[in-house]
Amino acid sequence: MSKSTPAAPDYRAAAQEQAQSSREVTEQQTWANRPTINTPFGQQTWEVTPQWDPATGQYLNTWTQNTNLTPESQEALDAQQRITAGRSGLAESLLGRSEDEFGEAMDWSKFDELAGTPEAGNYGGADPYYQKSEDAIYNKFKNRMGPEFERQQDRLRTQLYNTGLKEGDQAYDTEMRKLREQQSDADEQAMFQSIIGSGADASRRQAMDLGAGGQRFGEQMQAANFQNTKRQQQIAEQLQRRGFSLNEINAILNGQQVGMPSMPGFNTAQRSEGVQALNAAQLTGQANLDAFNAQQQGTQGMLSGLAGGAMMFSDQRLKKDIVSLGYDNNGLQKFRFHYIWEADSDPLHIGYMADEVEKLYPDCVIEMHGYKMVNYARVPLWQ
Repeated sequence: MSKSTPAAPDYRAAAQEQAQSSREVTEQQTWANRPTINTPFGQQTWEVTPQWDPATGQYLNTWTQNTNLTPESQEALDAQQRITAGRSGLAESLLGRSEDEFGEAMDWSKFDELAGTPEAGNYGGADPYYQKSEDAIYNKFKNRMGPEFERQQDRLRTQLYNTGLKEGDQAYDTEMRKLREQQSDADEQAMFQSIIGSGADASRRQAMDLGAGGQRFGEQMQAANFQNTKRQQQIAEQLQRRGFSLNEINAILNGQQVGMPSMPGFNTAQRSEGVQALNAAQLTGQANLDAFNAQQQGTQGMLSGLAGGAMMFSDQRLKKDIVSLGYDNNGLQKFRFHYIWEADSDPLHIGYMADEVEKLYPDCVIEMHGYKMVNYARVPLWQ
């Protein structure tokens, strides 16, 4: 049986080794991804300068990327920059005019007023139209039949006079009363006809008034819309005037921009992993521990097997709960005990201590894995 468990690996050293390996791999990859690029427009190069890093306590590489244009590309770039600078200067010169345009508040009083909503005509109900129609129809009858009634009375009066009758005579008065009654019936009939005929005429009159009123309302609404549209156009024009200089500035500044010639891309080196020292240390420690556990289990199994045979571990270091039972006739002291890997409830063993047996009977003792065993079959007087 091994005396102690294996020592744990030095994980700190392994982690430091892995970090150093990772830095070295990163440095190599960085070097691989810093090629010199040559194009018809120019050249891209890299410069490296060691710089002391107080955080890590070592020198680290500081990279600088340089892009050098050909004379023709440099001349074109300088021209673009001059044009851009000229645009910026021109735009700046327009700022004063823009400030003047925005410096004063909008004068809303110079715009046309908003038009109000036209009011619809109020024509009331249909009764006035019926009354007008009745009056018109009846008055037409009266204007035509009134003179005729007077002529009829004059003719009847003349006839009665010619027959010798005069006012006050019963016959005269009767004939004249009959004529007036006939004329009154005709008048009432005319009034009745005017009532009957007023419906259609009243509807015609009302429709004419409503049509005329709707036309006037439409004309007023059209005029109001025209006035409001005109006001909106006036405001829009004023706003356009106020922002005209600012729009010119934006148009100037949004022109051609300065552009650098682009360098072609390339396939960069892929990242390589550094030495996995920390993982290796962990795996090594686990493997050593697994081997130790396997050895312990094998040794315990072997000890359990030997405990039931002639060969038994009798080293005092492997025993516990030791109680002396006195001496045998062979001069050896006998003990009752448990092995250290056994539970207190396991059956007790009886035997000698190997160091005492070795003193009297050295041929009966052997050593295995650093521990002594007694061959009880060769011990005299062993029972």
